[in-house]
Amino acid sequence: MRIFSTGSEKREFTQEEADLLISMLPGFGGTSTTFASAKSIENSDVFTVINLLASDVASLDIDMTKNEIVQSNEVANLFNINPNGLYSGGTLKFIITANALLNGESFCEIIRGKNNKVIALYHLRNSQVVIKQDAETNYKLVYDVSDDKGKIRRIKPADILHFKFFTLDGIRGVSPLKSLKDDLSMQKDSKRFLANFFKNDTQTGGILKMKHGRLSKEARDKIKKEWQESNAGVDNAHKVLVIDETFEYEPIEVDTEVLKLINASTFSTETIGKVYRIPRHKLGLETSNMSLAQANLDYLTSTLNSYLKVITNELNYKLSTDYKSKFQFDTSPFKTIDVETHTKLTLEKVDKGIISLDEARKRLGEEPRNDELGNKHFISLNYTTLDQIEEYQMLKAKGGGKSGQNGQNGTKGTDDE
Repeated sequence: MRIFSTGSEKREFTQEEADLLISMLPGFGGTSTTFASAKSIENSDVFTVINLLASDVASLDIDMTKNEIVQSNEVANLFNINPNGLYSGGTLKFIITANALLNGESFCEIIRGKNNKVIALYHLRNSQVVIKQDAETNYKLVYDVSDDKGKIRRIKPADILHFKFFTLDGIRGVSPLKSLKDDLSMQKDSKRFLANFFKNDTQTGGILKMKHGRLSKEARDKIKKEWQESNAGVDNAHKVLVIDETFEYEPIEVDTEVLKLINASTFSTETIGKVYRIPRHKLGLETSNMSLAQANLDYLTSTLNSYLKVITNELNYKLSTDYKSKFQFDTSPFKTIDVETHTKLTLEKVDKGIISLDEARKRLGEEPRNDELGNKHFISLNYTTLDQIEEYQMLKAKGGGKSGQNGQNGTKGTDDE
């Protein structure tokens, strides 16, 4: 494939070289070997799906929990607030998710300071990263990262967060867009057909005949060009068409049912949503019969949770300090129905001693007390454990027996008197 030509010099580029050149273009998001062009998001359905999922992931905070209790953690703060000096934590989560959805994988470099402490996180463009595991690396997995000047750094796996939403070997991610090649092509051709139809002011093609004449190819092309310039397009719509008796115009009829079918078709939209596991109601294809709470919970469990798990699994594998500590997303926004219900459920958890007063205040948007009382858990005096109830009943039974015995003895004593 010819890419450049300077003067009389001609050079033929291999496909591999062409792909490498394309990967260096601005806005490109892909690896040096396999990539999904940034043009993919020019498709409105693909853009909608990618934007929906990436935005939802970016909106959720990452927590560090130990024994299921949320702990303060600097790595979690980096992901949520300020991973580096270039962009926010929400932007980092959006970039990671969008690239992994488009390309099947995304990369994030871990910057460590003294005592191996994580001090920053930087997203790496897929075109910057080459994964190697061959004789050169003694069959150990390494990541070669190139900068804008072409300088290559070799980074060990412990310092790279490699997110893969779909993989066949655990090493490389596979882009879901590969399964959509034919569907995207069909959708593109259908939209192009409609665009051309409306571009000509809904006028279909036609045949322009010249009576009693034999025209050369050049003459036919010239007449065709002048005819289209004079009559095609919105600006020329509904204008008077004037031709002399030497010409005859015969329009080609197109079945309008075909146009209706193309315009009303949602097959490609449904297919794109199906590949990314997006519910139909999220794409506006149908109205959900579920309540808002049920729809959100269904979306969280059947769609979003699988993507969240991939991210937290990688964080736990590379950055968790012990088996009792783990990163997880706070998905409570998708479980909250409305303010009134949220308040009611929070207060119920306080009454049952599930959460502390300060935890409840945080959930309700109030300032925590940050004192001994705020950290305490409250519970009703009417509650006790089963073993204590059994012990209480046993003591009560014993006490009642003694009382009855004394009463009987006293009665007998009175009779004897």
